[in-house]
Amino acid sequence: MAEQNPDTDPDVVAYTLQMVVSMAPQFSAALARQIEEQVKSKYGGRRYFLPKGAKRLTPQERLQVYQDGLTTMPDEDILKKHQISKTTLWRVMKTGPSRLT
Repeated sequence: MAEQNPDTDPDVVAYTLQMVVSMAPQFSAALARQIEEQVKSKYGGRRYFLPKGAKRLTPQERLQVYQDGLTTMPDEDILKKHQISKTTLWRVMKTGPSRLT
């Protein structure tokens, strides 16, 4: 697989396939190279945004956020404590500690 140049953007395809090979030893490096070539042939040269993925709060975490929201604790402290966004705090406070959807 391709080596990464630290002066450029990381090669997400190569990195992903390296992770697959390292986590699934039965997945051959030759197959990984073949997939890498096909993906780069089809999508090479384009830039894509890869979202980090939203953190999902467990029911217990939602309850704690809600309880902290009912106190006099400043919003910024709640955001830092639970590592959530202001939008998430507002959503929890609006919908309550349990969510049906």
